[in-house]
Amino acid sequence: MKTNSPNVLFNRQTNLSFDKTSQVMKQKLLLILILVAFYSSVFAQASRSNGTVVVREMNSFLSSAVNSGAPARIASNNNSTINAQRLNALVTQVQSSIYFYNGEVKTYGDAPTNLFTDASSLNQVNNSITAKQHIEIVTIAINNASELNSIIDLAAFSNFPNLKYIYFISNIATTSENISSHIGHYDSRLNLLYKIDKGDKNQ
Repeated sequence: MKTNSPNVLFNRQTNLSFDKTSQVMKQKLLLILILVAFYSSVFAQASRSNGTVVVREMNSFLSSAVNSGAPARIASNNNSTINAQRLNALVTQVQSSIYFYNGEVKTYGDAPTNLFTDASSLNQVNNSITAKQHIEIVTIAINNASELNSIIDLAAFSNFPNLKYIYFISNIATTSENISSHIGHYDSRLNLLYKIDKGDKNQ
């Protein structure tokens, strides 16, 4: 009686072919997962950036806050409520302050709450300013088109624990959208404001 024996060679080739196909499929699946993760991360970063970098015009903001009779809310990641009276005091009344221009630090008063500087000095701020603890507002002068169109890196203020406001004073015409498009390393704890003032550098 004739018996059928399995084709060992055929079965071995089939198994090898299946193993290779399985490995290729695993590699393709891994590549797809990596690409999905990468593009998801990029999309999320773009969404956060597009949704959170808001720069408000200072005078309009304070005016609306006064008219409402209550602390105003300004757009930010954490939707923080601003004390409009305190903000107004910081920008209109004499405060203990640090002035940092052209690499020179000048401090007036104890426990300064205000820091005045310009866009060209930002890369030196962190190392040059030692009295960071009480700074609540940084006023940044934008003096020319080159400064306006350069990246304004807010990482310079990452070691200022009580900082709440970044206030841009531009000596040339600009818009909130133009300023926000040049913000680097945005920090959601900071509220960004601006004013166009061609004649006053510091206030």
